[in-house]
Amino acid sequence: MYENLSQADFLELKSFLTDSRRPDGTLTFQELQGFLFAIASSPEFIPPSAWQTIISNDEDIGFVDEPEAQLVLGLILTLYNKVNGDVLERSDKMPLGCEFLTKIEANFDEQTAISQWSRGFTIGHDWLTDVWDEYLPDELDTEFGSSAMVLSFFSSRTLAEAYYLESTTTPRHRKPRVAFVEYAEKVRGLFPAALSSYAHIGRTISEVMANSGQTDA
Repeated sequence: MYENLSQADFLELKSFLTDSRRPDGTLTFQELQGFLFAIASSPEFIPPSAWQTIISNDEDIGFVDEPEAQLVLGLILTLYNKVNGDVLERSDKMPLGCEFLTKIEANFDEQTAISQWSRGFTIGHDWLTDVWDEYLPDELDTEFGSSAMVLSFFSSRTLAEAYYLESTTTPRHRKPRVAFVEYAEKVRGLFPAALSSYAHIGRTISEVMANSGQTDA
């Protein structure tokens, strides 16, 4: 389990986030992991005060009292620190509990861990669009876009099919060159490398700016 996050703490955070008392749209644990990966990979440091309300869809998350608030926020920050550590290492390891199902199409089920992770990543990635637009060099645009596509691919079947058609058809060749299942399996194989690439791009930009005195990240 995560450093300083016991099995009991892990289960408590999962239970808290999915409790019926949470606002509609509150991130699940796996969505939170994906969201925090996007936050930690940002080329600009994003303080917790700027992103914590997004976890509960910008609504009051509904803490019972101050001790509960301190406990849950502490667990979220512990999770963030672990995700951030993986990002700093440019790790290509799959997130906790996000193993792919054997049948590729089953991974688009919105209840599966990888689909939830991808949705959380997409939320964070889209939220940081302006930050990336400001800092991303043109020469990294293709690699960055490809990595983001792979990481968001399993967030929904509709989005995946749009990516599929965009990548496999041209004005001259309107029929996809490969079957959707074959394409999705290829994307699954690229997922670990995309994790490492996306993190590498963001952290490298941040480190270059820090070394040149442009940021405190």
